[in-house]
Amino acid sequence: MGQSSSFIGRELRVPRLDAAAAAAIARASFGVDGTVTELGSHQDRNFLVDANSGRYVLKVANPAFTRLEVDLQNRAMEHVAARLRDPVPSALPAVDGNDVVTVEHERGSYQVRLLTYLEGSTLMAAGYLAAGVLRATGGLAARVAAALASFDHPALDRMLQWDVRRAADVVGAYAPLVADEQRRWLAEHTVARAAETLDRLDASLRRQAIHGDVTDWNVLAGRDGAGRPTPCGLIDFGDIARSWLAAECAVLAAAMASRAGARPLHDAAQVVAGFHAALPLREDEIAALPALLAARAALSAVSGEHQAALEPDNRYVVTSVDRGWRGLEAIAAIPEPLAHAMFREACGLSMPAPGRRHWQDAGPVVEGLGQRRTVAVDLSVRTDDLRQGGWRDAVAIAAAIARAETASAEALAVGRHGEARLVVDEEPGPDEPATVHLGADLFLPEQTPVLAPLDGRVLRCEATEILLAIDDGLRLRLGGMVPAASAGDDVRRGQPLGRVAPPAADQRLPAHVHVQLADGPLDRLPGLVPASLSRAWLSLCPDPGPLLGLGVAAASESTESVLARRSRFVASPQRLYYPPTPRRMERGWRQWLYDIDGRRYLDMINNIAIVGHSHPRIEEAAARQLRLLNTNTRFLYDAMGRFAERLAGLVPPPLQAVFLLNSGSEANDLAVRLAREFTGRRDVLCLDASYHGWTAAIKDTAAPAHGRDSSAAVHPLPKPAFGDDVATLAARLDASRRVIDDLAIEGRAPAAFISEPLLGNSGGLLLPPGYLQVLYRAVRDAGGLCIADEVQVGYGRLGAYFWAFEQQGVVPDIVTVAKSAGNGHPVAAVITTQAIADAFGRSNDLFSSVGGGPVSCEVGLAVLDVLREEQLQRNAREVGNYLTERLGPLVDAHPLAGALHGLGLYRGIELVGVGDPPRPASAEAAAISQRLLELGVVVQPTGAGANILKLKPPLCVTRDDIDVLAGALGQVFDDGW
Repeated sequence: MGQSSSFIGRELRVPRLDAAAAAAIARASFGVDGTVTELGSHQDRNFLVDANSGRYVLKVANPAFTRLEVDLQNRAMEHVAARLRDPVPSALPAVDGNDVVTVEHERGSYQVRLLTYLEGSTLMAAGYLAAGVLRATGGLAARVAAALASFDHPALDRMLQWDVRRAADVVGAYAPLVADEQRRWLAEHTVARAAETLDRLDASLRRQAIHGDVTDWNVLAGRDGAGRPTPCGLIDFGDIARSWLAAECAVLAAAMASRAGARPLHDAAQVVAGFHAALPLREDEIAALPALLAARAALSAVSGEHQAALEPDNRYVVTSVDRGWRGLEAIAAIPEPLAHAMFREACGLSMPAPGRRHWQDAGPVVEGLGQRRTVAVDLSVRTDDLRQGGWRDAVAIAAAIARAETASAEALAVGRHGEARLVVDEEPGPDEPATVHLGADLFLPEQTPVLAPLDGRVLRCEATEILLAIDDGLRLRLGGMVPAASAGDDVRRGQPLGRVAPPAADQRLPAHVHVQLADGPLDRLPGLVPASLSRAWLSLCPDPGPLLGLGVAAASESTESVLARRSRFVASPQRLYYPPTPRRMERGWRQWLYDIDGRRYLDMINNIAIVGHSHPRIEEAAARQLRLLNTNTRFLYDAMGRFAERLAGLVPPPLQAVFLLNSGSEANDLAVRLAREFTGRRDVLCLDASYHGWTAAIKDTAAPAHGRDSSAAVHPLPKPAFGDDVATLAARLDASRRVIDDLAIEGRAPAAFISEPLLGNSGGLLLPPGYLQVLYRAVRDAGGLCIADEVQVGYGRLGAYFWAFEQQGVVPDIVTVAKSAGNGHPVAAVITTQAIADAFGRSNDLFSSVGGGPVSCEVGLAVLDVLREEQLQRNAREVGNYLTERLGPLVDAHPLAGALHGLGLYRGIELVGVGDPPRPASAEAAAISQRLLELGVVVQPTGAGANILKLKPPLCVTRDDIDVLAGALGQVFDDGW
């Protein structure tokens, strides 16, 4: 990789020109007169010229570069512009007709150009870059490389400091200037390792003209409809040269891995995926990418340090130094085989299958292992051996393992390879936890001797693990043991290596030996890795089962196949959250959801699980009654009457007649039927953008959020986020009264008015005080009934009120409940007056096979018990108040946030886009929800414009959880989505 380095020792200080001199040059040489502002630059000097004729960039080349090299840049821009839809600058002719002029200045002779100015900011100004943005930027780099493939120029083979092929020379020349000894060693060591790989692959790597600096400094970014940055152009062709094609990809990947807050390997892999999709890389080029990233990182770090030493007053250079070292440290920490595996995966390639190994000569890791029966212990997300949060308790885990051994006649318990584990101590937050197990665990008594299964050499010994080099370049890691050998020792098959160690104080698993294989030169092996890296790691850490003579591989179906089956057989209108790549949620506990990979998420939308997911009281009630009886409601049993009595006791008189059903749709459907039967009328009034269910009858009585036709008369909604004031609200109420009067005049007086007392489908919109009093009075004056849909908003969720209708100071004629009533079990009810129920009964009989069945009633009773005993309504009030304290300032401060709606723990953050009139920020809401999911918080949009982030968590949510939510939302508002 090293060659002669004629650029070493060049004077690379930026040209010594100020804005006044630049303005004079622009005027004299290019006939452009305007306001001049300096722009940042690493080795050239750039000025923005704002003139009546337009905006331009006056670019003064570093004196170290020849006129031919400057001409190279102009010709390359012309070449790319002719072949690429993405904009690039162009050089404008000077007064003398040339697009490069030589300017004599008191401090030297300079090559100067005037370039078109491309509007917009670069990706450097963006905060968070989503995976799609990284892939799109990789695609831009590939398109530029494809356009340059046919480009040639006499200066293309110049010696350039920033050419990755010269990295060893640059580091060799400039690293001695780095004062920090550790940083200096890191740069030298990293580039030396990279050089070995690149020298080996050099002959097979394609060479052509490359831009050489497609980075976030130089990629222009627009904004898509969701407000996310999107690459839309490229500037600064100053590093163009003939080099390896793969370096074009590597330069960008290294830059993205160096950004603050980056996930280095993940982000680099997204760039590679985007590049490869647009311009396929060959296998040797993919193999070279890890070394190219490392070489570029070392080159950037020492070059930045050198330039900063030359020009300590160059803010542009000085501010990039820390980033350069941050990038080098992050990239150097990535094992080259892992990066190679990740990049192959990003390109749709698997790792080459390892040669077949024969383990017949292997001995046991512990004496008698081959003669013992074994039982696999399920520590995955779907385990039934650990319940009710037991995966967070070392005692419960040890007991589960002991039960498995006892149930299998004292078999040896084995932890599985490739299993995504639930037993990881994960604090809530944005970082993906390491959950996927790369080895196998043998659960053994402390002090059990551990043996070498094969001949080998000890590479490393630590307090509780040993790493061996064994046959065919394999590594064998034995963890959870106190070694009796030392680094450098040769060991023989069957030789004692140490004894099983007691578990560490912070370890949840009991004493065990962790057995892990690694294919290749990997000297530091994690036992658990994040799911996003697991495929790559598992390709390097094969199943140790054949070595052990045991079946230890975890069998699990991929999320892709689960999604494919659902897509094939489940009707498409039953949609998923987070398309097109939904998270596979397989467990819930209290206010947390767990995906199949073992990551937990703060659940801020499951109002159904009002007392928390998997509550033991609910589980016990359902299981006990299932063991006794579950039948239809024609039989007499105790639970139905007890549940109806409890519900009737929660509402004001004269509401005392209770119908028991399965769902909110059924409940609202029945409520409308009751009103029609009682009044003898058909028409039903609703509020705008309402939703009350999916049955045909109830669908026709609502004005849904998605624009479908409705036969219902619609009352307009108050819209505080869009500027409604007191006068506007009064006008809306007047309009609602006129609707009722007009219907009566037409002979179509309403049978009923149905609404949520707090508008859940509109994101928790709180109606103004007295709003429903006016509407209820008008409806009743016309002879109609009033229905309160409490399916989403009732049951203590508002904190200050058990029922949302209490906040409005009204008593409905009919109340519907569901969702929370069963904590996820299908339980629903309609509560009305005896007179209304009797009127319905005179011509109707109601029968539901399981609505109000024994199991459903016992579950419903258990939910009410837990709400009372755990004081969850009070928690909703207190935590809801704290939510206002934490989220209110965020909403007030961010221009996209229009209002914080709701009360207690039914809330909504309305997002409003800039415009005249303001627009619902629907795309932004979807993108923000996706970003919050990445940060470990589940939120979804709702409302007619799908622009309100709904917040309706289980009522066991805590103040600490609200801090998690506020921290995540603040990060998204600050850094983007």
